Amino acid sequence: MSATVTHSNGAKAAATNAVTALIGASGFLRFHPTGSTVTTPGANIASLPFSATAFAAANSTTGVATANAITSDTNATGGTVAFASFQTSANAAIVHCAVAASASDINMTGGLVVASGDTVSCSALTYAALSQ
Repeated sequence: MSATVTHSNGAKAAATNAVTALIGASGFLRFHPTGSTVTTPGANIASLPFSATAFAAANSTTGVATANAITSDTNATGGTVAFASFQTSANAAIVHCAVAASASDINMTGGLVVASGDTVSCSALTYAALSQ
């Protein structure tokens, strides 16, 4: 018999807020190549600074937090993107996720290959720690 775990709205919001708070002030959204993990994110293909406060408080009903403004990387290192991480200003990865052209955790509409010197931007980003 399989059981489904569910969480209250308050638990979803609290979990999301706890995770996003770990990013701290002046964190980054960083894009990485294949082989990246949360413990070893690997090379930075592009590094986009979060606002001083990375995410607004999570929605109390859905547990989803929306990122505040994210600054573009106007001089990317370049490479083929496969993963992304939310990192602290001290480069500690807090969240690690997959990146693809569509149907992924993060979707890159301009393609996954970033040339050296390209500008990489993020127009919208949301995060939820618990899905149910």
